[in-house]
Amino acid sequence: MALPVEILFGIYLGVITGIVPALVAGVLGFIFKYVTDVTIPGLGVVVLSLAIAGINGGLLALNDETIRSSEHAPALLTAIVVVLMISLYAHAQGDKLGASVPKRISLKQLRDRTLSSDVIELVGGRGRVTVEITGEVNDMEGYPSLPAETRREIVEGEWTFPADLPLVELEDRLAERLQTELHLADVAVRIDEQARATVAAAPPTGALSKRIPAGKRAVSVPALVPTGIARGDLVRVVAPELTAEGTVLA
Repeated sequence: MALPVEILFGIYLGVITGIVPALVAGVLGFIFKYVTDVTIPGLGVVVLSLAIAGINGGLLALNDETIRSSEHAPALLTAIVVVLMISLYAHAQGDKLGASVPKRISLKQLRDRTLSSDVIELVGGRGRVTVEITGEVNDMEGYPSLPAETRREIVEGEWTFPADLPLVELEDRLAERLQTELHLADVAVRIDEQARATVAAAPPTGALSKRIPAGKRAVSVPALVPTGIARGDLVRVVAPELTAEGTVLA
């Protein structure tokens, strides 16, 4: 076989045989650079690639008499050079990728998502966002079904918050407001980058007892209630022998 043909055959054999060593070299280069910030030495890549190529080449040689023949030494040498070139190139690309991929990605960073700038309103020089409740308000497992009136109040309510909060904080604040203002037993909220929220809620259980802080007692007082007084207002009760302050519960 002529020398040019031997070289072409060696290139072909090197490409076929070098696929697996190149993949291994690229993956190892990426992992080492990403995890340890250390580049695998070129000699290590050469030794590893030749070892892997030797296994693949040996398997190919078992089925091809011409490859086992010593007269095809130029083809074999060319194949070895091609394998090494492909492996070194793959290792360099893996090393480059490992250096460019951001490190220290944590679950906290993934959760610290923020709102899209398209939904932020500037009011008085400060950003704010109005969260829109989308879809149907779902019931929570283990609780009675939510009344239709409460569902409507959740969907039609105006829920405005500062726009500089991460989404996880917005979710907590919306859930807290829903529980406080609508006296819900439990709330689960999920907000996306477009300030669209999905809500699951449970109706109040033992309504009055839920509003009494720990260490406090509720007292019923027969009296004329002033116009405009509402639940949560701080009032002062003046009696002939006692003056007391408290919060209106119902």
